[in-house]
Amino acid sequence: MYEKLAQESMGKRINVLFRLCMMNFRNEMKKLGFGAGDYAFLALLFLNEGVSQDELSKLMRVDKSYTARALAKFEKSRIVERRSDPDEHRIKRVYIGPKAREIKTEFFNLLSNWNDVLVKDIDADDLLKIRSGMDKMIKNAEASLGLEETI
Repeated sequence: MYEKLAQESMGKRINVLFRLCMMNFRNEMKKLGFGAGDYAFLALLFLNEGVSQDELSKLMRVDKSYTARALAKFEKSRIVERRSDPDEHRIKRVYIGPKAREIKTEFFNLLSNWNDVLVKDIDADDLLKIRSGMDKMIKNAEASLGLEETI
């Protein structure tokens, strides 16, 4: 029974794939002068510049204190800039800083190249099924945890 679970486990596969992705990002982001964990924040901020800290926490699926600590570190390194919302001063909006702006093209090339590695030799129809299945797994996990949908 347990052997079958181990062989069929989606969680195991996702965990291994995540760790392999982090190994890649650790190597590639280091070349750009960033840490492995920085890529997720950067990707979201490049695509959602001006997002609030709270919205960023939701997008990242992390708690607000984690986001605040990460942004404080990034701000010191000029990776991001935080500014008060002009209409609501209690809301902090996050913008790409000069250091991150300099590597935007290289950063997206890194993500694109890694995506190419991951989907190499996978038929286009199979890839659509994989994406659809993963999207369903995300929705199932969000529903089970009482989180709002992101996809």
